[in-house]
Amino acid sequence: MKLVVVGGVAAGTKAAARARRLDPEMEITLYQAEPETSIGACGLPYYISGTVKSRDRLIARTPEQFGRQGIRALVRHRVTELDVSGKRLTVRNLQTGEEFEDSYDRLLLATGAKANLPPVPGAELDGVFTLRFLSDADEILAYMERHRPERAVLIGAGYIGLELAENLVERGLEICMVELADRILPGYDEEISRNVERHLREKGVRTITGAGVEEILGDGRVRAVRVGGGEIPASLAIAGVGVRPEVGLAEAAGIELGETGAIRVDGQLRTSAPDVWAAGDCVESRHLVSGRPVWMPLGDTANQMGRVAGTNLAGGSDTFPGVLGTGVFKVFELGVAKTGLALEEAEEAGFDAVCATIEARSTAGYYPGGREVFLKLVADRESGRVLGAEAVGGNADKLIDVCATAIWGGLTYRDLMNLDLAYAPPFGPTLSPVITAAGVLENRIEAGIREIRAPEVRAALPEVQLVDVQPAGTATHRIKGAIRIPLEELDDRIPELDLGAPIVVYCGNGRCSYEAALKLREAGARDVRALEGGIWGWPYDEERERV
Repeated sequence: MKLVVVGGVAAGTKAAARARRLDPEMEITLYQAEPETSIGACGLPYYISGTVKSRDRLIARTPEQFGRQGIRALVRHRVTELDVSGKRLTVRNLQTGEEFEDSYDRLLLATGAKANLPPVPGAELDGVFTLRFLSDADEILAYMERHRPERAVLIGAGYIGLELAENLVERGLEICMVELADRILPGYDEEISRNVERHLREKGVRTITGAGVEEILGDGRVRAVRVGGGEIPASLAIAGVGVRPEVGLAEAAGIELGETGAIRVDGQLRTSAPDVWAAGDCVESRHLVSGRPVWMPLGDTANQMGRVAGTNLAGGSDTFPGVLGTGVFKVFELGVAKTGLALEEAEEAGFDAVCATIEARSTAGYYPGGREVFLKLVADRESGRVLGAEAVGGNADKLIDVCATAIWGGLTYRDLMNLDLAYAPPFGPTLSPVITAAGVLENRIEAGIREIRAPEVRAALPEVQLVDVQPAGTATHRIKGAIRIPLEELDDRIPELDLGAPIVVYCGNGRCSYEAALKLREAGARDVRALEGGIWGWPYDEERERV
């Protein structure tokens, strides 16, 4: 049995190693266009900053190490043609230019994804880069050593761009981020992305949203970027506008692509071509909450797919069920994480979604060194099924991992309330924020209190009465123009409000507003809702004031 693997970053190498363990006699050849195999690509921004000192630390396994396992790993070799009917492929040695043919009994396509570079004038200038492979990081570092840039423009404000922003600030550069969407992190709910944007500003990172790069200016080397008719000085520009699946080889061979443009596979990762499997960033998957086809290029997902593919290529039977899109990244002091569907995504997918946003700490309140964390938990109103979660702050990864496990197991918010989770003061509050958020959801659903998000409130002002019910002495910020009635004074001051007009109440984190909404409803208020996330859920800095 002869196995050929095309691609050697994550899924390909994982599959080859798994197949070798299961079938010691199988002949395995792996072709990789880059100079290295098993690259820790997620660590590239930290290599650029110097946090990761040695490039060798980013290489998990070399071709020589694969060779000792009986896997023939050929780097700087690109597969240029694939004949699925004849089970043959054409390979080009990128060092010598020589081309040769190879054959296979079984084939794995693990061609990954390629970085997007906006098709704008000037993209070919020296000093304009993408970051996908270790060779890209090497080129960026060499350029920085030669030219000592002081200002950089990052095109795109998703995961890649935000991690690069932090790491280039570590190198002493002044950073401006340009995002075509109306906010950074467009895959997150607005209040999450706006608060991350606030943190970036606090760290001196400028952000421009709702505008695309029109031109990169320079005479041989970048000197500025034109955005919205203006020029942003820059001697370095890096495009972090995401990636797209590398499917050219598969498409030319007649292999079926899915709705997302990635390779369509079945549960065992088989493609439409006989004896051809695919895994990793080139593959379309199924979202386990929405049930829809999705393309989610994540490093851990690629490795999981690689193991499943390796099992099946060696004659076993394993299934890859789908993805939740669980991810986390660090931007300065913040951890930012997500799993499943954000509230906006859940509503778009047809769920009657309800959410609770709470503020907590990464330690017990009295234990020193704790950090704030905000958790947004989303569930289906009728069934109670957990649909998704987002977290920002300390221990964000821990909270999201709990929520991801809950979603995977089909748990409801009621199930979450009875989880037996670890507790000690240095590691968190008595009740995990996950359990607290589930309790807030239960209170709101049982009481019929509807929540409302900041953008909806903002659009309805001044017709809506926005009431600040933060208890006296607890507020750190307030929304400008809000009616100030501390919760403990509300019973006596209800006559100050028009109970026949819409009322939105808010507090520091959403918990006191629930009690206030109940009081107002009992007093006869016809339309009372709670601001989702409290003051933290109001992301508009110009409309917030410090107390």
